[in-house]
Amino acid sequence: MSIAFTKMNSQGNDFILIDLAKEKLKLSDNVINKIIQKSDNEFDQLLLIDFENNSETIFCQIFNCDGSKAFQCGNGLRAIMLYMNTNYSYSKIDVSIEKKKYSVYIDNINGITASMGIPRSFELIDKNVRYLDSFVKHNVLIDPIKQPIDFYLIELGNKHCIIVKKCTKDEKNIITSYFDKNYDNLLNIEFIDNPVDLFNLDSRHFIINVYEAGAGWTKSCGSGATAVASLFYAIHEDQLSDKLIYIQQDGGELKVNKINGSLLLTGPSTIEYEGVIDV
Repeated sequence: MSIAFTKMNSQGNDFILIDLAKEKLKLSDNVINKIIQKSDNEFDQLLLIDFENNSETIFCQIFNCDGSKAFQCGNGLRAIMLYMNTNYSYSKIDVSIEKKKYSVYIDNINGITASMGIPRSFELIDKNVRYLDSFVKHNVLIDPIKQPIDFYLIELGNKHCIIVKKCTKDEKNIITSYFDKNYDNLLNIEFIDNPVDLFNLDSRHFIINVYEAGAGWTKSCGSGATAVASLFYAIHEDQLSDKLIYIQQDGGELKVNKINGSLLLTGPSTIEYEGVIDV
């Protein structure tokens, strides 16, 4: 079976998008696994979209390059919006992922905005998730790092662990290995290179590196960028008059705004090429 796909990129976050409606396909788990294996890890996430004619709701399944499921993807939402705009002239859509809807609209290829929802703080007790009423700082001592590692746990579709300690490259690898091993690859892990700025009300710019569950180190992560911005908003609560936050990653800069409690992520996406996978 030959399956057409579109290769897309959002600031170095690579996607293979398959339009199930256009291809008139229903893919089994076995075929999905074959697509992932055939792609030789040349993508971060596989996006499977489906919709009915004239419907503004796009149904999406997201798979990481290791075959695990993802439950949200800010960069992927923008890629889907660009695809729907280019191929079907949509300027606004709702993307349904695991029964949660995310509104997305496009001004141009550099200005695609996704509503990422309202963040929730949580803690892990014996790998079980318990949601909290406020953002809580946790810490853990990880050998051989001498100082405790401070972090926050935030859910935005996916679950995020935001490290608020400036870390070396070796320390980052030790920390990601620890969380992968102890929490079964559950968490996207964000490292803030300028964590002290989280507590400075005048700060608006953060530099981060992201290790995505199921995909590894990535040049850009939209939900990770949004999670970091949500922590800044939470720390300063309602003291911010200008709520636009800039998040720099290896792939480029994303903007996050907060309106009525919901977080809006804005950035670019591109279509790289069309191709066919034989499975």
